[in-house]
Amino acid sequence: QQQKILVRPTARRSLACLPAEPSNATTVPVLTNTIMPNASDKALDKLVDFVANHDFVAGEERNVEKISAERQALGLAPLAPDERHLNYVANIPSCDFCGKPEAGKHHCSRCKCAFYCSAECQKKDWKIGGHKADCPQHQETCQALGRQTVADMADESKAPLLRVQKLERLDGEGAYRVAVDHGLHDVILKMLKDDAETALVHFRGGQSLDRVSYAHFIMMTLWRGQRHARAGSTSFGKCDGGRVKRFIRSSTQAFPALWEACLAVANIPLDDVIYRAGPAYHREVHQIARDCLAGFSQIFTNEGVSKAILCGPYKDKDNDEAVAFGQDRVEYLAMTTNRIIKVFNGAKEGRDVGDVLEGYTYQNTAMIAHRAREYGVEKDFASRLEMKPESKVLYHTVAVPLGEGMIKKGFALSGAEAQAAMRAGAAQYKEEMNRKTGKKKGKGKKGRR
Repeated sequence: QQQKILVRPTARRSLACLPAEPSNATTVPVLTNTIMPNASDKALDKLVDFVANHDFVAGEERNVEKISAERQALGLAPLAPDERHLNYVANIPSCDFCGKPEAGKHHCSRCKCAFYCSAECQKKDWKIGGHKADCPQHQETCQALGRQTVADMADESKAPLLRVQKLERLDGEGAYRVAVDHGLHDVILKMLKDDAETALVHFRGGQSLDRVSYAHFIMMTLWRGQRHARAGSTSFGKCDGGRVKRFIRSSTQAFPALWEACLAVANIPLDDVIYRAGPAYHREVHQIARDCLAGFSQIFTNEGVSKAILCGPYKDKDNDEAVAFGQDRVEYLAMTTNRIIKVFNGAKEGRDVGDVLEGYTYQNTAMIAHRAREYGVEKDFASRLEMKPESKVLYHTVAVPLGEGMIKKGFALSGAEAQAAMRAGAAQYKEEMNRKTGKKKGKGKKGRR
């Protein structure tokens, strides 16, 4: 282990619960509506649409004093007074069996800490997924795991890897909600800021336990969709929009911290010291950077998260505050994107293998431009970017069709879908260029006459 270069999070499955004694119960608990008890499916669907743009809805009072004391013990701020009557139910969790993102509308009536998209998934989890044995102690287990994970992440005396290596303990929504109550968002914000400032230093030297990107672990473990493999699926094609959206809305600094941490990680493979460390090490670091940028492609695929990024907390996009927020956010995104574009333009040969990082940067830019037009924030975001002529061709023929294809599908494109999208994008770009050239020639002839 000491000889291992660095550690990256894997898509391994880990039950978010401790071993429990097998239950003698033979009947599956009732599937309970998490958000609105006794509501009809039609009424629930309407509520789901409503809470998609809200952080909280009114819920029962939590033990604020106890939670605040535990947060302060970790060096975190206590719960604010206005959080006393707030309940973490507005962001629909993933299904704890099949992993379908933002679909866990119901919970187990016994432990109230396991969430499902349907009665079918609940029955399968009870019979073959292990919840029958977990259920009696699942609530206590979630409490322990949530608190312990936040404590590990907040402990700066530990090596970076040891702070994040067990984030899969929060795969289940029950443990994750406990962690949020105990300061998870505050800890993540601090770690992302540290990443932006020190990630390059960690990867340049130090022990193997130091060569870790917090942003990478958080995006690839805590916030990746389809975390659960109980149903036999370990694919990863979208983010957990509910978790990401709630973090972004937790603080005005949340999105900038996440964005700048990932851009900082994208810079690391371009560094001469990293490149000279050898092809194997450079390849691993390049993969980490690619994962971070690809994670943002999945974030901008999600409409709710995109709105939180570009529109903030405002529902009426036409009021003065909403317009000012959108303009400031677009200006910020253009400034930071131009900064990384300049880095890519000056990068030495072989640093960005296959120009993958630059390609993902332009794809994210295309997705930002699409969302900005969609929400009326900015008509032509791409015009703000300082791209070289050859980069503009890459943007229009590759980045735009891939980005818009992901948004339309709502999921990562397959290889065949990506190839088809790029062929169509290249043909459309060529047609537009020919049309513009034809107009210019026509004007020239008319002037000579």
